[in-house]
Amino acid sequence: MKATRAYPAILSLAVLLAAGCGAGNTTVSNSSGTSTPCVPASKPESAYVLTGYAVSMFTVDSCTGQFTARTPASVGTGYSFPQNDNSEEMVIDPLGRFAYVANLVSNASSQSTISMYTIAPTSGLLTPTAPATVPTGWFPQEIAIDPLGRFVYTANTDDSTVSMFTINQTTGVLTPTTPASVSTLVSGEMLSQPNFLTVDPTGKFVYVTALLSDDATVFMYTIDQTTGLLTPTSPAMVYTGGIPFQVRVAPNGKFAYVVNNLSGGTMTDGIWQYTVNSTTGVLTSNTPVAVAAGNAPTEIAIDPTSSFAYVVNRNDNTISMFTIDPNTGNLTPNSTATIPAGTEPFRIDFDPSGKFVYVTNEGSAASIYTVNSNGTLTSAGTTGVATGGVSTTFKAVNQ
Repeated sequence: MKATRAYPAILSLAVLLAAGCGAGNTTVSNSSGTSTPCVPASKPESAYVLTGYAVSMFTVDSCTGQFTARTPASVGTGYSFPQNDNSEEMVIDPLGRFAYVANLVSNASSQSTISMYTIAPTSGLLTPTAPATVPTGWFPQEIAIDPLGRFVYTANTDDSTVSMFTINQTTGVLTPTTPASVSTLVSGEMLSQPNFLTVDPTGKFVYVTALLSDDATVFMYTIDQTTGLLTPTSPAMVYTGGIPFQVRVAPNGKFAYVVNNLSGGTMTDGIWQYTVNSTTGVLTSNTPVAVAAGNAPTEIAIDPTSSFAYVVNRNDNTISMFTIDPNTGNLTPNSTATIPAGTEPFRIDFDPSGKFVYVTNEGSAASIYTVNSNGTLTSAGTTGVATGGVSTTFKAVNQ
C-alpha cells in the first residue's frame, strides 16, 4: 500500500529567465533619475508549469512577469493514472538544456518513472527524449539536479531510498548509477519516508529530509564527482524537528535550513538552522537551533547574496522575511516580518537576477514580488495564470 503523504498534491513550475527588465517593473530608472517605460526583452523568458500529467509551456513578459501560452501549449508526461498519482515536481538542468519530471507513483500499482525532455534553445519548447522515461524508486516525492548539470536524484518515500542518475550531456537521457540507489532505512524502522532533498551549491553534498517513527532527520551524503554516487557522511544523520519539509543550503554554501511544517501556534520551531562543514558536508545545529515562522511553513528561499531568507506559511497565507547573520547563519525577522501571499502558498524561489521572488499558491495564481535593498518584499502582482487548487515549485536558471 502506498504511503500517506503529510502534505497535498502539488504542481511544479519551472522558469528559464533571459535578460530583461524584470517581472513587476513597468518602468526603468536611468542615470538622470527619470523613468522610462520598460521594454520587454527581445528574447522572451520561458516558463513551464507541471499540471499533473502534462507540462504547460509559456513565455514570460520580462517587465510584468505575466505568462503567455506557447504553441503548442503543452507536452504530456507520458503517464496517466488516477488523479491522486499525478506528477508533482520538475527540474531544469542549470544550462537550460534538459527538463525532468518525477512521476509520483507507488510501485504497488505501477512503475515510478522520470519523464525526460530536451529544451529547444530558441523556442524553449520541450521535446521528449528517446526513450522518454527512465524508472526510479517508489513514490518519488522530489527530484533534484546538481548545479553542474551532471547528476539527478529522487527522494522515494515508499521504498526509503534515494535514486541516483547520470545525465547524458548530449541527449539528456538519464542512466541509473551502479548501484541505482542508496537506502535511508535505519535499524528498527519500517520506513524512513524520505521526501525533500537538495544538492548544495558546490555540487559536493546532498541533503534529504525524512520522517522516522520517533523523530525527524536530515540524511547527509557526499557526491562522487565522477560517478554521482552518494556516500553517507560521518555521522550520516542530524536531528531536525517536527515534520521536515524542504531543506535548502544558502548560495554561499555556509548554512542550511530545514522547514518544520508542524510549526505554528504554540510551536515556534519553524526553521531549523545549521552550519555546513565545507569539507565533510556535515551539518551542525546552530544556537538557537530553530526560529519561529508562521503557521505550517512549507519552503524557504535565500537570496543570491545569502543575506535574506523568505519562508512560505501555508496555513496563514503569508511569507515570513528574515535577515541572515553572515557569521552565524542565524535568522532574524526583518523590519517588516511578514507580507501576504496568495491562497495556500506552497513554493518560493528567486529569478536568476535575485531581484524578483515568485511564490506559487495552491489556490490562486503565482505571486510576484520585488526585493527591496533591506531585504523586504513588495508585491508586484501575480503571473496572471490561474493555477487552480494546486501549489507549485519554481526553478529559475539562465537560458
